[in-house]
Amino acid sequence: MRKAGLELSDLSIAPRKAERQTGVASSAVASVTPPAADKVAAQMLPNPTETQRRETAEARAIAQEDARYSLKNLKRSKQRNVKFFINIALDYELKARLQRAAAENDLKMTAVVKAALDYYLTENGY
Repeated sequence: MRKAGLELSDLSIAPRKAERQTGVASSAVASVTPPAADKVAAQMLPNPTETQRRETAEARAIAQEDARYSLKNLKRSKQRNVKFFINIALDYELKARLQRAAAENDLKMTAVVKAALDYYLTENGY
């Protein structure tokens, strides 16, 4: 069985809009632009040599590599601060007090525990 298909004659194509300007008007507009504009356009688009292209590509690659290394170093420094974890078994009453202290001071429970540990260690000379 053959599928029904569309042909070009089945489609209706709108006619093109007539140009509003005549050929005389378009040539007058073209003659108004000074020939100096062509020189300026040529100066705005430099045509670099192969060595200049290679130098800019190498400079761009070095800058991207430096950015990538600095980003890696930044991520590593952040990971060093959060490297050590402690699992502590708390009884229900202590955990409830910790939750209440965190909620009343708008802090996370980890911040409260870190502050308490720091206070304890400094008071005992560690």
